[in-house]
Amino acid sequence: MARYTFLLVLIVVFSLLGCSKEDDEPVNSLEEHPSYISRVDTPESAIVGSTVPITIYFTVNNGCGQFGSFKVEKKNDATYIEVYPKYREGFCTMDLPTRQVIYEFKPEAPGTYTFKFLPVYPDQVITKTIEVVSR
Repeated sequence: MARYTFLLVLIVVFSLLGCSKEDDEPVNSLEEHPSYISRVDTPESAIVGSTVPITIYFTVNNGCGQFGSFKVEKKNDATYIEVYPKYREGFCTMDLPTRQVIYEFKPEAPGTYTFKFLPVYPDQVITKTIEVVSR
C-alpha cells in the first residue's frame, strides 16, 4: 500500500510541475520575430513623386496574428524590409494564415531601386527592382 501511495504522490508532483505556465511562450515574444514573407507584388516601373504600392504576403503563427510594423534598413544600393506581426490576446485559431500588407514607396529621383524582403531565412531573400523615371 505504501508503494501505491508513493507512486500517487509522485504522479501528482510531476503533474503539477509539468503544467507550469512559465513554459508557455507569451504572446509578446512572438512579436519579437519577423514573419515569413512568402510573396511580394511590385510594379516594374514608376514615376518620380508617385506613391508606389508594394504588396507583401506574410505568414503569422496563429489566427490572432496581424500586421504590426515594418523594419526598413537601407544598405548599399538596396532597401531591406522585414515584417513584424502583432498578436491580440484571447482565443485564437491554431492555423498559419497568410496576411497581406501594403508598403508604400515614394521615389524622389529617377533610377533603379532594389528591395530585398527578408523572409526569415537568409538564403531565401526575395529581391524586387523598380525602374523609376521622371515625367
